[in-house]
This record gives sequence, C-alpha cells and structure tokens, in this order.
Amino acid sequence: MRRGFRRTRTRASAASRRGPRGVWTMAEQGLTPTFDTTFESAGPSQTHMALVQLERVGLLHFLVSQNVDGLHVRSGFPRDKLAELHGNMFVEECVRCRTQYVRDTVVGTMGLKATGRLCTQTKARGLRACRGELRDTILDWEDALPDRDLTLADEASRNADLSITLGTSLQIRPSGNLPLATKRRGGRLVIVNLQRTKHDRHADLLIHGDVDLVMTRLLGHLGLPVPVWGGPCVLDRALPPLPRPPAPKQKLKEEPKPQPQHNGSSPPSPKREWPDSPASQIPPKKVKKEEGSPS
Repeated sequence: MRRGFRRTRTRASAASRRGPRGVWTMAEQGLTPTFDTTFESAGPSQTHMALVQLERVGLLHFLVSQNVDGLHVRSGFPRDKLAELHGNMFVEECVRCRTQYVRDTVVGTMGLKATGRLCTQTKARGLRACRGELRDTILDWEDALPDRDLTLADEASRNADLSITLGTSLQIRPSGNLPLATKRRGGRLVIVNLQRTKHDRHADLLIHGDVDLVMTRLLGHLGLPVPVWGGPCVLDRALPPLPRPPAPKQKLKEEPKPQPQHNGSSPPSPKREWPDSPASQIPPKKVKKEEGSPS
C-alpha cells in the first residue's frame, strides 16, 4: 500500500496564505495581515508531527508541500521523502553541484537570488571546494516549479493508492492538480480543508474542518501518539520503519435474526416458556392409572 499526503497551509506558519485570516484572503479584502511570530521561532504543528509519525511506521510514503516556512524539514520529516514545490526559505543550493545547505535562520533573499555565499562542498577529486555560487530555493508562486521536486511529486501522486490533501485550496497549478493523478490511476482522494476547494467533487471523502483536529483524531484511532517536537531536527534520509500498530477493530452491527415463516405446510413451533413465567412454576398433573392397563 502506498499513500501520498499533501499539505500547504499550517497554523504554525508565520504567514499562512489561505484560510479566513490568510495573507491572500486578507489582501483580497483590502486588509493588512498581521504576524504574531517569526519564521525562526515558529514550531511545527500537531499536523506536522502527525505526518512524521505516520512516516515512521510506514503508512506515509511521500509528502508534497507548497509551504516555504521549512517546518516540515525542521520537524524531522526525511528530506528524501519530501518535495517542497516552492522551495524553503532556510535552504541554499549551489548552482554548480546542486548541494543544499539547511540553515538555522532565514537565508535572507527571495526568488532564486544569490545569497552572497559560496559552496564549500569538497570535490570528489582532490581537496578543493566547489566554490559555486549559492542561491535561495524560494520561488514565487507564479514562477515555474522546480523540475526535480515536481517530477518526484508527480510520480508519487500517480503511484499512490490514497492521496490526502490537508489545508490547501488546490488553486495553484500544476501542483493543485496533482491529487487528480491519484484518482486517474484508480486511487482514492481525501480532502481536508476549512474552505471549499475546486476539486471537492472528485473527493471520496471530504472534511471541512481543522487539520490539526482531524490528524490528532486519526492518530488516536490508529493507536499512535503524536510526537512532541524537541527542536529543529534535519533528517536527510528516512530511517527503517518502526513496527506498525495493530489495525483498529471495527464494531460490527448485530444483524437481526431471521424469523421463521410458516406457509401452512408445517405446524408452528411450540411457544417457548421462560423459566420465570408463571406457567413454568405450576407442577405437572398426576395421571391415575386404570386397572388392567399396561404400565
């Protein structure tokens, strides 16, 4: 079983895009969005950590994200199973050797711009550093998506038997159409979002609710705890999966017992008398034997 999860909006992010108080929503209403935290101080939400746990037990095979806040990487989700379609504001990439550096603070530039630093990756031959120019990995949402991450995301969507979208309006193309690739291959689609999305009619299950609440209840149903975040943790490659919990038992409804039908061909069954009924407490009658009758 292969499952693909996808999410974009997170409550822990310093600048959520969609939602009732999202940046884009407030901008369309002529309002100025306010931020109550910074990207460095923002921590993963319960949904971030729930996704980490699902990957650890082998139930989540790939994660596609449109977030640039870096919280999936900082939560400890393995980078080899993560596609960040719009980049990561904590990541620099060398234009020459494609080595990536995950920083503790925001890189400082936006839009695939040079950061002013050079690559220090040692070449395979000799001890010289690459010295390639580093640039940030952030893309404007209207620009073309990175070919590498988009290819991985498309492959994961086509091979998934279940695609779950969490906290996304699915409006940005082509990333917003990736879940439909799962449907075209015979998989199922679940959409969890506070607002309606353009692909609601394609969903096998549609939940208009808070993603943190939904994911917390899901892990509780699976018998899995939501891990507690202990600080930034970068994991380049996935670890061997942990043992899966036993499948939750489903309560089966008791079906009513069929009543026997009599069509006149056979006599009805005798009426059953319960032990505490008055008839069962009456002693049997004594039968007097007649003389000469066989015993």
